[in-house]
Amino acid sequence: MAFIAVHLGAGFHSKKHEYEYNELCRRACIAGMKLLKSGASSVAAAAQVCKMLEDDKITNAGAGSNLTTAGEVECDASIMCTYHNRGAAVGCISGVKNPILAAEKLLSESFKQLSHGRVSPLFLVAHGARQFAERVGLEIASKSEMLSESAIMRFEHWTEVLADDMRVAHTHNSDIENEDMITDTVGVICLDMKGELAVASSSGGVTMKQPGRVGPAAMIGSGVWTVTAKDSKVAVCTSGTGEDIISTNLACRCAESQMTTSDELESLSMLMKDDFVQSQAVQLRPPAAGLLSMKLTQSDESHLLRLCYAHTTPSMSVGYMAHNARSPSLIMSRSKEGSLGQPVIGGYAKRINLLDT
Repeated sequence: MAFIAVHLGAGFHSKKHEYEYNELCRRACIAGMKLLKSGASSVAAAAQVCKMLEDDKITNAGAGSNLTTAGEVECDASIMCTYHNRGAAVGCISGVKNPILAAEKLLSESFKQLSHGRVSPLFLVAHGARQFAERVGLEIASKSEMLSESAIMRFEHWTEVLADDMRVAHTHNSDIENEDMITDTVGVICLDMKGELAVASSSGGVTMKQPGRVGPAAMIGSGVWTVTAKDSKVAVCTSGTGEDIISTNLACRCAESQMTTSDELESLSMLMKDDFVQSQAVQLRPPAAGLLSMKLTQSDESHLLRLCYAHTTPSMSVGYMAHNARSPSLIMSRSKEGSLGQPVIGGYAKRINLLDT
């Protein structure tokens, strides 16, 4: 048995581009399922599918991501698995086309024994992260190769807006502001044939962020988290306003609450309301976040797989696929008019046999 779920961020996804988002989710699920059914580990599959999302021009991850106030691309990425309950991440990394591959490589390198009792790092940032990526042979890109036309247009627009104290430019460039605003990350969760979960997250961060800013996609516990107990495993990834997600440690809290409940949807609803929407740590109002969780629970001779998603943003794009499905299921979840900031909850449950192929 194998299973994959992906999300393309929580934010505002315009209806005119909805087909493109669904199509990317569809292709990502199919590609990931092919890897899983061929015997790939959940870590390898999650990393490769996340790379695929980074490579698509409609996402805010990898090359083509949002620019900082200095006009640079600085990316964050992380990956974590239930096999070791260990994760690795890179932050503020520049000039690396696929940051998720750097995080994956950092995770695999962490199991190597270093000389003189040294411990392998699990989190690298900025120049050190790029040096590591170069050393392990990842694809390095020039500044121009990391830029996209749409990211440059947004940068130029907001540079003018900020310079004019948010008066003149708003009247001249409203089309840009009405375009898709996908907040922060893309994410992938995979269940492999051995019953292990892995979760990957990648982001270019918010437009016009301060150089050096690290977002939740690089923060283990905020952006991704896994938990393993005797009979259950959970993996979670988040998206949204990074500082609020970091302040509430949202991925970790979600995983812990999912682990201890038999009503995952109700637990998720309460978590989003009590620990996020109403949290004093949240700065932005209305609060903006989304998350995706996958839980595997052993029951007699079978397992129950529960996939849940939630968002307080106008929309969230989700796709998922089981090994025996003919095609992926695609969801463009949207909040109802007048309910912005209140959690929208959804999910899927399936009883599975891990030995099914």
